[in-house]
Order: sequence, then C-alpha cells, then structure tokens
Amino acid sequence: MFTERLIAEIERSVRRFPAESRALGAGRSTIALAQASILLFTPASHLFVPVGATQAGVDCSAPVQAMSLYCLADTADRQFLNLVLLVLLLVVASGILPRYTTVLHFWASFSLSQSVSLPDGGDAVSQVVTFFLVLACANDRRTWHWQRPGGKDRSGSLWQGLAWAGWWGVRLQVAYIYLNSAVAKLPVGPWAEGSATYYVARMENFGAAGLFADLFRWATGITVIALLSTWGTILAESLIALFLLRRASRQVVAAMISVALHLLIVLQIGIVSFGFIMVGAVLCAASRGIDAYAPRWRRRFTGGLPAGFATDP
Repeated sequence: MFTERLIAEIERSVRRFPAESRALGAGRSTIALAQASILLFTPASHLFVPVGATQAGVDCSAPVQAMSLYCLADTADRQFLNLVLLVLLLVVASGILPRYTTVLHFWASFSLSQSVSLPDGGDAVSQVVTFFLVLACANDRRTWHWQRPGGKDRSGSLWQGLAWAGWWGVRLQVAYIYLNSAVAKLPVGPWAEGSATYYVARMENFGAAGLFADLFRWATGITVIALLSTWGTILAESLIALFLLRRASRQVVAAMISVALHLLIVLQIGIVSFGFIMVGAVLCAASRGIDAYAPRWRRRFTGGLPAGFATDP
C-alpha cells in the first residue's frame, strides 16, 4: 500500500510540475550572466596560469576533459575561445529556446570548470546545476523562457517526467551544497567560537574590500556582530538547505535568504560571480515555489493601480 501511494503521489507531482517556468529561466539567466562576467572582466592570461610545477596549459588527457572547448580547439588563441564562450553564455542568458540552449549552457560550464586553472567554486556548482537543467528544461517548448507558459497540456509526455527529475536533481544538489557548507564549518575553531567573520574581514588577500571595507572591519570588531554574522551564516545555509526541500512557500523563503546572504558576502569580500551563481542555482531549485507565489505578489503590487496599468507582462 505504501509503495502504491508513493507512486501515485509521484505521478501527481510530475503532472503538476510547471515544465515552462519563468523563475527557472531567471535562475538560468543569472547563472549565465555570472559566468559571462568572469570572461568579460578577466583576461585569459589570468584564467590559465601555472599551478605548482605545471605549465599554464589545459589538461586534456582524460576522454571526458577532451570534450572541453579549450581541448577541442587547443591550437586556437584562448582569449578568442573566451570570447566564443562569452557570446554563447549571453545567448543562454537571453532565454531563447531554453530546451536546446541548456545543452550549450552545460557545455560552456563544463569547459570552464574543467579547463580554468584557478576556479572560484562557482565553476563546479554551475557545471552540476546546468547538467540537471538540461533535463529540467526538456519539456519547455517556448521560444523564450520569459514567456508565459503555453496552454497546451504536455504533462503526460516522457519529457515531463525527465523535466521533473531534472528539477529534483537541482533541488537536491543545491540543498546538499548549502547543508555541506554549514556542517563543514561546525568543527572549525573560528566558526564554532563565533569569530570567523572577524578574521575573514581582515585577511590580507581575501578580506573586506571595496567601499564598505572599513565598515565591515569596524562592525566585525564588535563582539555581538561578529558572533551573529558568523553563526548567522551557518544558520542561513542550514535554513536554505532545509527550506529548499519543503513546500512551495518555504522554497520562496530559501530564495530570499540566499539573496540576502550572498549580497552581504559580495559587499564584504567580493567574489561576485560565485555569489550570483549560487543565487541563480537557488532560484532554479526554488522555481516551483516562486512560480506559485509570483502571481499573488503581482496582484498585490498592481491591485491598487488604475485600470490599464495592471497588465500581465
């Protein structure tokens, strides 16, 4: 009986899954633009550098790694290849033909993750997330992922099942990333005692920088703020992981916490591309909840406008 109920519940979940999602599209675009920013503002000479005793080359020895753009065109100028990937990522970010450009997005993410000498962590995340997005967008037949979902019912197709499984893959993977990050901090002394953000803000090469550097150094010098920001980071990551696996309303909360968390990290120590890749990944994972609640927010903010102004975009 339990197995039958489980199968029936999965079937209902698959049929109700919004395979054509604006929120999922927004997450895809955020990830692609974050990756594009790396290629736009970082020259190839800084992405491909010697590490240890190795030369500034690309490892193409493994058959899988050989599928990277930098291996397939290993004789071409790397700055030109960066430009090719930049254009490709901008096409993905535009939202055109999501069912097909997800494949190109995964290939671009794979090429960057497998070939760049100094990854920032976002590369590995985007590679895994874009792989699952290939499945999650398998039943998206729109021309642009900013369009409203089409009226034709395709919930009974095989592609619908693949899309549902792909979205669950994104959801589980992103939840695991945040949970693993939170748990890994617990046995580390500065995180356990609540002083980690104090030391992070004062690191020579990875500390507070930019317009708010002095403000963050001053704030983390206050014991209460250092404690709250350190333990608050662990709590925020734990809540994101938990809420992504809960019902729709909790998924929306997870997205809000992620935006707030990574915006603060970006303002404090930079790592802009990593922050927005993580936000985009959470938007994809929480897309079902965002899609469910977005119409309510639109009605709330447009309900008081004069007739003719409250239009559906």
